Amino acid sequence: MTEFVYSLTFDDYLGFEKFKLKRNKTSFFSYIMCLFFIAMGVYDAVIYKNIYLVFIAGIMVLFGVATSFYSLKIAPKKRVKNLLSLDSTYLCQNRAVIDEKAIEISNIPKENQAGIVAVYPYSVMSVIYETADCYYFFIATEVKILPKRVIPPEFSDYVKKIISKNKNYLFIK
Repeated sequence: MTEFVYSLTFDDYLGFEKFKLKRNKTSFFSYIMCLFFIAMGVYDAVIYKNIYLVFIAGIMVLFGVATSFYSLKIAPKKRVKNLLSLDSTYLCQNRAVIDEKAIEISNIPKENQAGIVAVYPYSVMSVIYETADCYYFFIATEVKILPKRVIPPEFSDYVKKIISKNKNYLFIK
């Protein structure tokens, strides 16, 4: 069993938002479809020598680039800012206890805050993702984020061994 105290940062939540985008196959398919239709418009413009179709295809390309930039760069930051503005406890200190059967996460409340202790057995987690920087524990409709940088170096191998032996564990590059 290992126990340590940690705090999440804005960048941890932003990393999770980017992780969700990377795992979202629907948006990738939508971009591919948009590129296909733009290519068809350019092809028709060249074949029929219609300058208006070239202009429309150019506008579609600009719109696709702007939409991609917004959804990949601006929207995740906006979502994290909105999330953190709703509840200040997202950035408070937490205590994690990791053992063979479960992970226990409890906040360390400040004055006039409620203390919350939650024990999550690995069997109730739908999936545990490990990335280069974090562990993400998906539990029903919530996600617990555990950055690797907060795990004390003397416990990091133990934590990796405990977490990676679960059947719902996945490593994502």
